[in-house]
Amino acid sequence: MRSARPSARPSAIARPSAIVGIAATPLLLAALGVTHPHVLTLESAPYWHTLHLVLLMLFPLLGVNLWWLLSGFSGPTVWAARALGLVYIAFYGALDVLAGIGTGLVVMRAPAANSPELSETVRWLFAQGNALSLVGVCAFLLACVLTSAALVRRAGRFALSGAVLLCGAALPFLSSHIYWPVGVATMMLMAGGFALLMWAKIRMSLPT
Repeated sequence: MRSARPSARPSAIARPSAIVGIAATPLLLAALGVTHPHVLTLESAPYWHTLHLVLLMLFPLLGVNLWWLLSGFSGPTVWAARALGLVYIAFYGALDVLAGIGTGLVVMRAPAANSPELSETVRWLFAQGNALSLVGVCAFLLACVLTSAALVRRAGRFALSGAVLLCGAALPFLSSHIYWPVGVATMMLMAGGFALLMWAKIRMSLPT
């Protein structure tokens, strides 16, 4: 008895658009990482604050990418990967809210409010944001491993290169954020991993 296969292949237009689409978020994050200030100061605070408002919308899309790769799949490992992707989205967003938007606002407002002591709260915001984001990036790493395993199991050797790049990029992401140069390189490698895994999925006529 033949195993069930998708009834239709992705269209010629859908193939490149899916590959470009899944790589777009990490590539955009890499571009923004080039502009990310390394130090939060009174001068860099306005851009720091604005940048993290944008990042608050972009970083969750990395988790969405994992769900995209897993679309059409089922099983305990697949659902575990999806759940870990959701954990990443929730907890990594705290970094942007607390250590990005929050700290930027405090540094901008403290001098005008004639309350230099407010700057002490920046340290607390960074500490809390980093603690929560660590949960997020660890969940993301595990989700990448499980997602890669699911693709390799179904697409075979065609998914190996993408799996290595994605999981390899998730390791420095544990501490690199998108700071130049490591964080930028991490996002570029991640874009390559996502794109190659999507290519492998499409090539084997798996559901996209």
